Amino acid sequence: MPLLEPPTPIAEWTVDRLRVKVFEDRARMGRAAAADAAGAIVERQEAAGVANVIFAAAPSQDEFLTALLGQGRVDWSRVVGFHMDEYLGLAPDHPASFRRYLHEHIFRLAGLPDDRLRLIPGEQADRPLRTCLEYEEKLRAEPPDVVCAGIGENGHIAFNDPPVADFLDPVLIKVVRLDHACRAQQVNDGCFAQLDDVPTHAYTLTVPALLSARAMTVVVPGPRKADAVFATLNGPIAEGCPATALRDHAGATLYLDRESARLVL
Repeated sequence: MPLLEPPTPIAEWTVDRLRVKVFEDRARMGRAAAADAAGAIVERQEAAGVANVIFAAAPSQDEFLTALLGQGRVDWSRVVGFHMDEYLGLAPDHPASFRRYLHEHIFRLAGLPDDRLRLIPGEQADRPLRTCLEYEEKLRAEPPDVVCAGIGENGHIAFNDPPVADFLDPVLIKVVRLDHACRAQQVNDGCFAQLDDVPTHAYTLTVPALLSARAMTVVVPGPRKADAVFATLNGPIAEGCPATALRDHAGATLYLDRESARLVL
């Protein structure tokens, strides 16, 4: 069956090195981002045999991941799957675990076996430095080729919130304390019933780790992300809005729907 043409953006432009594409709704945004991500994965597989892909885990990624699975041209047997953050102390089967989300939304459906997954063991909370060092070794052994990310309501990428983001971070993964806005977003997203239920700390890949990939697909839908989108595209490139780092990445594209783009259109 021939692949459908990806949706046409209602607007597109470039800010510094970051490409920006706006679509009428979340579904069109997801399909367009999936088509481009699939192209980047296939290109890397053709060049290197295997594509190492980092996936975000959040409701904002639902449409994108569904569309990526439906692309039909990705050879999932030649994908190594990483994820970018995980709550400290949370078991993998917890309803809010990012590993559980990724298994349910992409890994299981794509048929990715456990030996092709490189997941952060968030439940290992007693020796977090050791866990970070072990995961960093995996990232260095299989450097990321494609990152499928989002942006938080406070402008974070992964769990690099403004208080802890470091554009020159010397490590690839670290433990961070989550700021209030980040934890409140987890309640807004329906992942936790109340703020007190949200863990206070998490493992996260750092900004340099994410930006080391050749291609970045950044999917940001919904009205609650409009302020963060505005700051990302209009503010100074600085840790006060960690997502501004994307403007220094020539392989990054920001995908928005009309609601998330309402302040920049």
